[in-house]
Amino acid sequence: MKLLLKCLFILAFVVLVVLGVQYADEYSKDEDLKRVNDTILQLSLKCYSIEGKYPQDIEDLKKNYGLLVNEDDYHILYHFEGDNLKPTIRVYEKENDYE
Repeated sequence: MKLLLKCLFILAFVVLVVLGVQYADEYSKDEDLKRVNDTILQLSLKCYSIEGKYPQDIEDLKKNYGLLVNEDDYHILYHFEGDNLKPTIRVYEKENDYE
């Protein structure tokens, strides 16, 4: 009986560790996406405060404001709506296709 309880305790511990690692990985990915999104937003606001207009595309932020993004990992949706309207910014993680 004691051996069965020890085995169940060890199994429960292993399951909790695995679930904790998975949760930490998902949290880390979500934070990375948020960080990239916030950086693009901050640089576009910086551009607006200096030039009086929002940048028309991501390339402008890369060229003039030093934006560095790993485009192998992220897909960026940057929708310019007008010089004085804040752009819509969405950052998505690219899916890896292992074929």
